[in-house]
Amino acid sequence: PERMMMSLRTGLCVGGIDGQVPQHRERVERQGGRLAHHDGGIEGGAHRLDAELAADDAVLCRPGCLNHNAYARVKAHCKRSGKPCVDLDKPGIGSFLRGLVQLRRAAYG
Repeated sequence: PERMMMSLRTGLCVGGIDGQVPQHRERVERQGGRLAHHDGGIEGGAHRLDAELAADDAVLCRPGCLNHNAYARVKAHCKRSGKPCVDLDKPGIGSFLRGLVQLRRAAYG
């Protein structure tokens, strides 16, 4: 699935385990993109989440790893702005790569 990954210019991963972020970021950067991360409300505040959502082209979201308010904020922003947003079903690189493929399909059909 890595060959089918979407080349994100700028993407945001919301929620998840901080220790996985460097591996995910490296996968996106290898394709020439940039990946930001927001923890989903544990340490990063709502103002930082709003700024990241405004700055990025697409969102990968881990619903089970962020607070309810952050999840609602992400979904509302993506709906309002028309940005693609994919919920990741579980932690790990496999789920992340499948999410990138889904973003590619959402963006390019």
